[in-house]
Amino acid sequence: MNNRYIKARTLARAKHTGQMYGNLPYYVHLETVSRLASPFGIDAMIIAQLHDVMEDTETSVDEIAADFGFLVADAVQYMTDGKLEERAKRKVDINQRLAMLDTGEEAARLALIVKTCDRLANVRASKSTSKRHYEMYRQEHPSFKNAVYRKGLCEALWWELDSLIDNHISR
Repeated sequence: MNNRYIKARTLARAKHTGQMYGNLPYYVHLETVSRLASPFGIDAMIIAQLHDVMEDTETSVDEIAADFGFLVADAVQYMTDGKLEERAKRKVDINQRLAMLDTGEEAARLALIVKTCDRLANVRASKSTSKRHYEMYRQEHPSFKNAVYRKGLCEALWWELDSLIDNHISR
């Protein structure tokens, strides 16, 4: 396994120590997102491991840049929710920022891919474990897709994500 990836996984596990993803240690979610990102390369997998460290811990973009370079740091920063209290306001803010990303920039392209992997992991998990969270993701799906989807970028992930959401709607 790649040394940078191992370093990212080790850092993410240390930073998220004590945090839970439902009834599981938080790193289980990070591993799921990383597996989904694996077809897109090692940088996508590293970003997947680190995608919540700035949002959920006291980790700075400078710390990520020092350890993993500006590509990874920029991608993680693009994906990080602001510090607004209300979820709806945070999602409007991040969706506006994500909608402006240009896939011609590698960090932006990877951020959009990993953000999609993260949402797919969340929808998969919530569909079987948390009706409340699943319904929240279902309600957010149109605005999330409008902000994050780019034609030709991670189409298989979007197909599954849309299918999980649409299957519920059609029932």
